[in-house]
Amino acid sequence: MKLKSFGCSFIFGTDLHDDSRQGPKATPSNYTWPALLAKKHNWDYTCYARPGSGNLQITEAILNQLTDSEPAIYVIGWTWIDRFDYTTADARRSWHTIMPVDTDTLAKTYYRDLHSEYRDKLTTLMNVKLCIDALVKSGNKFIMTYMDDLMFDQRWNTSPAVSLLQGQCEPYMTRFNNKSFLEYSKEKGFEISQTLHPLEDAHQAASNLIYSYNLV
Repeated sequence: MKLKSFGCSFIFGTDLHDDSRQGPKATPSNYTWPALLAKKHNWDYTCYARPGSGNLQITEAILNQLTDSEPAIYVIGWTWIDRFDYTTADARRSWHTIMPVDTDTLAKTYYRDLHSEYRDKLTTLMNVKLCIDALVKSGNKFIMTYMDDLMFDQRWNTSPAVSLLQGQCEPYMTRFNNKSFLEYSKEKGFEISQTLHPLEDAHQAASNLIYSYNLV
């Protein structure tokens, strides 16, 4: 059996001691909680997460892998909903992501003139629901987690469509003691890098916790 992981830097393993983000072939860490989970089960492990990616990019990676008929366990970590993915117009279709921390003109224009939390919430939930449906239809087992509580917030920027999608997606979400991985790591007092990435002890504890859930 193979475990395939998808997400952003938290699944890739940014700031862990063996992460390699430089160059055209970034090498993910072997000490993330999905990698350790695969090791506990003696499964092959392949990571398709990329640091800084948004949820549209994660969706495409999942759907691309679902064209593979070989069965696998899918581990997915949905990222913050306010990241905006886009591709280049050339044949390479290189992915780029705009984030709120960016300070260039394009980012400033997007967040000033085009961004809204409602759009973030709606499009993220649509992507998540699409992947849930595709994964269920494929028959592959999967574990879904998420970083951003705004995905399921019902106080602001909502609609009947958002509420419907929230109700359809939330039952498939796995939490770490009812928290996101980052909030779980903070609560437990694990070491976190300056760029807010939980480090080795946090990943080890998270893998033990997910393993104890007996989800796959």
